[in-house]
Amino acid sequence: MKKLSFSLLGLVVLILIFFGLAANINYKNNRSFNTEEFIDRAEHYNFKIIRDTFGVPHIRGEKDVDAAFGFGFAQTEDDYQHIEFSVKMARGELSDLKISLGSLGAILSLITDGGDIEKLTSYIEGVELDFLNKFMNVEGIVRNYENTIPTSTMEYIKGYADGVNYWAALNPSKVDQSMFPVTEMDLLKGMVFQMPLFYGFDHNIDELMNLMSGESEKFTSVNSLSDNITVAKIKSHFKPSGSNAFAVAKSRSSNNKTMLVINSHQPLTGPVAWYEAHIKSNEGLNMMGGTFPGSPFIHVGFNENLGWGATVNQPDLGDIYELTLNPENTNEYLLDGEWKSFKTVKQIFKIKLFGPFYISYPMDMYFSDHGPVLKDENKAYALRYVGMSDIDQATAWYRLNKSTNLEEWKDALRMQEIASLNLLYADKEDNIFFVHNMKSPIRNSDYDWTKVIPGDDSSLIWNEFYSFDDIPQILNPDSGYLFSANQNPFFVSAKKDNLDSNLYPITMGFQKRTTNRAHRLFELLDDDLSISYKEMDIYKHDNKFSYNSRQYKFLERIFNHDYSTNNKFFEAQSFLKEWDLATDKDNMHAAFGVCMLSPEWLAEIKRKPQPNPLTTFEDCVEEFYENFGRLDIKWSEVNFLERGSKLISVQGGPDVLRAIYAPRSDDGILKAVAGDGLYVYVTWDENKNQQSESIHQFGSATMDVNSIHYDDQMQMYADEELKNTFFDFQALAENTESIFPE
Repeated sequence: MKKLSFSLLGLVVLILIFFGLAANINYKNNRSFNTEEFIDRAEHYNFKIIRDTFGVPHIRGEKDVDAAFGFGFAQTEDDYQHIEFSVKMARGELSDLKISLGSLGAILSLITDGGDIEKLTSYIEGVELDFLNKFMNVEGIVRNYENTIPTSTMEYIKGYADGVNYWAALNPSKVDQSMFPVTEMDLLKGMVFQMPLFYGFDHNIDELMNLMSGESEKFTSVNSLSDNITVAKIKSHFKPSGSNAFAVAKSRSSNNKTMLVINSHQPLTGPVAWYEAHIKSNEGLNMMGGTFPGSPFIHVGFNENLGWGATVNQPDLGDIYELTLNPENTNEYLLDGEWKSFKTVKQIFKIKLFGPFYISYPMDMYFSDHGPVLKDENKAYALRYVGMSDIDQATAWYRLNKSTNLEEWKDALRMQEIASLNLLYADKEDNIFFVHNMKSPIRNSDYDWTKVIPGDDSSLIWNEFYSFDDIPQILNPDSGYLFSANQNPFFVSAKKDNLDSNLYPITMGFQKRTTNRAHRLFELLDDDLSISYKEMDIYKHDNKFSYNSRQYKFLERIFNHDYSTNNKFFEAQSFLKEWDLATDKDNMHAAFGVCMLSPEWLAEIKRKPQPNPLTTFEDCVEEFYENFGRLDIKWSEVNFLERGSKLISVQGGPDVLRAIYAPRSDDGILKAVAGDGLYVYVTWDENKNQQSESIHQFGSATMDVNSIHYDDQMQMYADEELKNTFFDFQALAENTESIFPE
């Protein structure tokens, strides 16, 4: 419903605009970008950007703030377009509507008869995301950050922002100057806006909009937008398809090494695609790994002492309240027997027209004691979600990046500013640690919090949270291994080492899903009592579905159906039964098998009912005969990684450990859009010496098509090979491509 909500409210805005209500046409904006100022500022930062032979930036700074400056510069140089997207998204200024007869016609046709949704959404996506930003009141949340966030944090992120501005000042023709300067407040707003989207906030929005659509004609009239093309775009921007991480202690290894695999899945391109970097200062900062465009911190990675991976979890961190409106005054709601006024915030939407012109459009947003509100003249619902008043994620990430041991690392999480994420940790002291990180509300156990909650009782408005030490976590299990693959927190190691779910309150709302990847990691790790580095690599690239998985049970329903009276389907059924559930390049059954499992997987991640397996099977049979004339298509003939003019076959598929996600196409050819991106192996030997390898799906120059680093890691990635990270200074010195400033 995230899609629906964005589409719906964006559409409301547009309708009002086109009918001439309160819209004002403006020219440019009130920002002033003094390029000379930021060129002069650079003189105050002591930094070097050393690029290795793969173009990966290794930033060196005298102080943390110097390293942050260099980091901002390097990231902008490599990925300006997505940093621009991230900054405008944080400000709620993504709207890029170009008014034309075509767009006006699309809107009017939608109102009258459903219209051309695909055509329409090409115009309104920015409005949708801007609405969500205003609905969350991101600007209001962050406004008083100076009174909350430590000076050291603010200096760090200001240094990063100055680095972004410095690159823009040196390259004014390559940027939208009206966006600059980027400020530390922009970066804070980006963190506040994006975090809820990672733990399932979209499902709360989905539910909220469905409730409103049942009560209001203006919502119901555009219900068809729920499955339109913009949903896919938003999901691809913010919703990862899954993630993996696993750690092996020395007791479980064959080489007396502690081993960590960091393998978070994201879209392969876009504003939350992984970017690899190394940030080091003489004040103790020394982190390398993956981050997102516009983020000043490493989010998954390692230093000489420790490392961690992250996988998305989806505990219940949001609740919807049904409010009772005053029939005499719909700007009031009932709370504890009294009528209380909504807080009204006038939000301004800036919708681009053409050139420097844009519409400045005001819209009232409503807030109750519970949180932001959607209402009409008859009904109102409020949404309360974790993180809605938290603004200091930056300090938590900064402390994680600076941590040198397990206790420092855990103390950063004890701030509870990072609302969710499974985190899997390992270090040189041979500690391995899993935490189902979540800022869990303490809720009244007398209510079913999976349903809509009455909004007239203030005692149901939660304000307290379980402590970090109360949430599920495991340190150094006897088995010597831990894994995380977006499954529930009670299945992360050997059976005897797992936590008992009965020891945790049901109101915490843990997810129940178990992915195929979790089944496979358990099967592989649990069966191997002495895991080598080579075996760790093999397990990471495993491309099979488990016979214990949800997917195989889906196939069994096809296997058990009687197709004896239909030769075509009977032969296809017999062919399918021969599949070994692998997705290696030479597999002759994988293409047909994945055709059936992809709809099942999509339904599962969208929390929709499972598709009918027989219908799916029969549709795939017809599709394959139409596209190929046969079923036995080699997987390498249909499953590809694409970058510019390069098209390379890859192993793997949806929800296998070698995760490759590709949308269905009319011709049956699959091109990956998400899954394995940047991933990293880190080990510490018996002398606590660290070694590390990594690979990126494309290369460090994420947007520069003219750079050799636009796709120079692509073939290695397809061949399942890794490169040296050059984390060690001597290794970097021997493999340096360039240094800036010279």
